[in-house]
Amino acid sequence: MSATIQIEYADGRRQSVQLSAAETVIGRASNREQSCELALEDQIVSRRHARITHDDQGHWWIEDLQSKNGTFVNDEVIKRARLKSGDRIGIGGCRLEFTSALAESRVVMSDTPSEASQTSAFSSTQRLVLPQQRLERLYDLNERLTGKFDRDALLGEVLDICMELLRFERGGIAVWRGESHPPQWVHMRGDRGPGGEFRISRSLVDRALTKAERILVNDTADCVDPTASMIFNRIRSAMCVPMSYHDSVRGVVYGDRVSSAGGYTREDIDFFAALGRLGAMGLANCQLLEEMRNRQQVEIQLNLARQIQNGLFPTEPLRHGSVGIDAVNDPGQRISGDYYDFFVRPDGKIVVLVADVAGKGVPASLMTANLQAAVRVTLGRDSDLVEAVHEINHLICNNVTECRFITGIFGLLDPDARNYTCITAGHPAPYLIEGGQVRPVVTAPALPLGLEPDYKYEPQTIELSGRPSKLVMFSDGIPDAENEADEPYGLDRLVDVLRNAVDKAPGDLVGRIRTSIRQFTRSHPQTDDITILAMQLD
Repeated sequence: MSATIQIEYADGRRQSVQLSAAETVIGRASNREQSCELALEDQIVSRRHARITHDDQGHWWIEDLQSKNGTFVNDEVIKRARLKSGDRIGIGGCRLEFTSALAESRVVMSDTPSEASQTSAFSSTQRLVLPQQRLERLYDLNERLTGKFDRDALLGEVLDICMELLRFERGGIAVWRGESHPPQWVHMRGDRGPGGEFRISRSLVDRALTKAERILVNDTADCVDPTASMIFNRIRSAMCVPMSYHDSVRGVVYGDRVSSAGGYTREDIDFFAALGRLGAMGLANCQLLEEMRNRQQVEIQLNLARQIQNGLFPTEPLRHGSVGIDAVNDPGQRISGDYYDFFVRPDGKIVVLVADVAGKGVPASLMTANLQAAVRVTLGRDSDLVEAVHEINHLICNNVTECRFITGIFGLLDPDARNYTCITAGHPAPYLIEGGQVRPVVTAPALPLGLEPDYKYEPQTIELSGRPSKLVMFSDGIPDAENEADEPYGLDRLVDVLRNAVDKAPGDLVGRIRTSIRQFTRSHPQTDDITILAMQLD
């Protein structure tokens, strides 16, 4: 009895592993001497993280081996849990999907029934004809199945109902993911042949799945006491129907008689097909519930990620002597690829920067976290700005495999010298406000970080001679913001806001810019991250 583990790593790589041993230990170790049969290439996986076993009844189990970061089944932390086909397992940063091959190993798809049989097929366009009694029974069964949202439990109940009401001697139920996938047999009932094999006609199943036909087979051979060979290779009567819902076939239900005489009727096959539709509706409900739970889990994780990311930004505006700084980050998605920072160094200079990671969402936010750590290490000490930026650039080039880069303005404000020395790496130029005038700062063109490891970045110094002087930095999410007519916000509107707020404090100035953008875009969705930073030197 075997099972399959589909592994998806955080970087998108996939791997399929067949489980057949009585025990499989999952961990970070790479050889059997360390008692680890399935090694995951993930540093946050414990050396002996979890163990998968199967018992005498053919059930598969997973057990956490006191791992550091826990083992999850369907997003719930577990100590020990029984696995069902389709379960999602979380170990470290890896996502595993468990598929049990127990049912498939027992099902043998054989040729068509004996020639001494009469086969009738009814297309999906032929309406079901049922007497009142069976219609009432269907209503009662629908009530019985409505509250079942576990897929395997639901399908087991559907098969039990079919076995009972249609007096099948053998029966099976399978789910199906489309023509490129074989049917996955979830439950079987009745006697099996040698080796536990459960033989079913391939043609009947294929017609039910691919053509949505309901198939009825009645054996016309006069054989009251069939031999063991006949039971193994031939059926007396059988029915096979699709589990279809909204013109989509989600699986198949099969039932037959191998020893008892008496065939099935058109009413029987229509009733069987109606039961299959109840099963399909139940599957749809299970899928909707699973999707809702997944969305809720994603929502929880995104909220947590945003909370963590908010911790990367300064917790409050800066007021240090004659310097005032305030900023805002508004993500286009739930989490941002933009980053800003400001903090006072031991030498009295103030690190002030705005950066924008190429891309959006989770990958970009992970890079912002790495960037924040690098900035705090390299620029947090009394280091040279150019050396620090070169070090950060090398770090990004050497550790980011995907085609990702970071634009930004990285600088040091010297309040005593009244200047801001900065490196502009492929980022929009800031605006300087002095003496009631607003003007863009002319910056030298330079490559974003992460493209060329040996690129030489040159600093420039912005003199802040006015009293007061303001410097406004921003990400490209501002000029690129669009309204309902797909018209960009542009830089001219930004300049108009700055001209009307030349005497405002940094916090008020940032707020006015954000309000102007929201009034312009109105209900049009924000597609890019927006970051605004205003710095004032009195």
